[in-house]
Amino acid sequence: MKDEATQTGSNTKSDTPDNTATKQPRKIELSLYWLLTKGARGLVQPEAHTLYRESALHTTISSLKHEKGIYCISKPDLATIVHQYQKPFHRYWLATDKDRIKAINLLNYYRTKRGLEKANFPAWHESSEKAA
Repeated sequence: MKDEATQTGSNTKSDTPDNTATKQPRKIELSLYWLLTKGARGLVQPEAHTLYRESALHTTISSLKHEKGIYCISKPDLATIVHQYQKPFHRYWLATDKDRIKAINLLNYYRTKRGLEKANFPAWHESSEKAA
């Protein structure tokens, strides 16, 4: 007896390929992308919210440090103070060239899993200068 609940038609395929290229990026992937894109200028919470709807940049930065071993430098950005008595947001950027390389590798790992080609970011400075 044929199972009527399982219908096959022109819109159903049993051999559908993996659709990883259509998956949405993870929040950590977006954070890495924008940290790398912003480079030595760094990223601050309001910018992250505008760019990719990040509501807790400090948590993502902490996750990068404790779970992935990617360190960022954090400094208060006084330009983010809008109201009197408001504390400034912190601006984050990758601490060293080693952290930058780790970030690129992790970003490309996530991109590859989604079926995208690897991203390439130019160096932030001349080889004779130190990282941020």
